[in-house]
Amino acid sequence: MKKVHTRVVTAKPAEEVYAYLVDFTNQADWRFDVLTSELVSGDVGVVGAKYSQLVRVGRDEQQSEVELVEAKSPDEVAFRTLDTGMITVSGAWHLRPAGEGTEVICDVAIETRGPLRLIEPMMGPQLRKIARKYEIALSEKLNP
Repeated sequence: MKKVHTRVVTAKPAEEVYAYLVDFTNQADWRFDVLTSELVSGDVGVVGAKYSQLVRVGRDEQQSEVELVEAKSPDEVAFRTLDTGMITVSGAWHLRPAGEGTEVICDVAIETRGPLRLIEPMMGPQLRKIARKYEIALSEKLNP
């Protein structure tokens, strides 16, 4: 299992940041690899809500299903992918006070299965690069 950690600070209040993060349709606005994200079952902000995302993986596009697994306003939003492929991703955004604004800490775990397990030890640099792109994009979205 590989883990990735990112951090963003914004002047926005935690409640506003939480509302943005808990609605996974917003991920298409800041995650470079999410082409579309739509709610397919449940309600926005309610644990169990499921989203269908069209995700770019290299040159390919594939459907991915993501579930909201924890929603503690305004402190935490957690998710996991429900895909049956070779990669499962789970993680959480933790929101903390930062001066007059909010610090957003994201911890993600990537589990591999099958043949990908053989190359998992070498995935670290690429995962950190992707995480850094997410960190920059989220910061730009929260700090226009």
